[in-house]
Amino acid sequence: SKLRESGRPRFPTALPSTPTTKLRPAPSTIDVYIDMSRRARSAPKVNVSPSVRLGLESIIEGNETAIRAMLSLGSDKVVVEGLIDCMGVNSLSAEMLIANYFSASMLGAYCRERIGKSDKGGAATLAERIAREWAKPSFAPLPAPADSKKRKEPQPPVEDAAAKRAAALAEVAAKRAKQAAQKQASSPTAPAAEPKEKEVVGQREKEEEG
Repeated sequence: SKLRESGRPRFPTALPSTPTTKLRPAPSTIDVYIDMSRRARSAPKVNVSPSVRLGLESIIEGNETAIRAMLSLGSDKVVVEGLIDCMGVNSLSAEMLIANYFSASMLGAYCRERIGKSDKGGAATLAERIAREWAKPSFAPLPAPADSKKRKEPQPPVEDAAAKRAAALAEVAAKRAKQAAQKQASSPTAPAAEPKEKEVVGQREKEEEG
């Protein structure tokens, strides 16, 4: 009856102590790790050719510790399977995988010692050179140097992983754009030669008049 004394319903002036809606807390590091693990388990398995798998196995030789650290692989995970899983989770080709995750020094040593190619260039250039060899069905790596297991494995430099991947992607994109431009420029263009011929004829006519 007190609520109706003024002819209008009265509402409580104080808000309830317990909120009606709860804010979702930000995900913790453990939650993010669990989410990444779920993605890895649910990612489609990448089917790599035998030559690419052989290439991955050969680049692991002498670099296993560094690769495990780069991909945060446990000791119970087969490294080559970890690399293939990484390709599936991130939708990467073998070329993009090694360009994004491997240092230029590691790729350069592999080019020089295992495929007999030049070790010059950045990570993207070296990755392209390696992937071209791996794509050949007859690919067979050179034997690993005798001291490869005794020497200290090269450790990846401490740097921003995201910046490294972005730089590698940009270098690969620029290289492909340059190759496309060179291919277009090398295509035959007959009309372009016509002005030069007219210039030569005009020069001869002037000489004859003179």
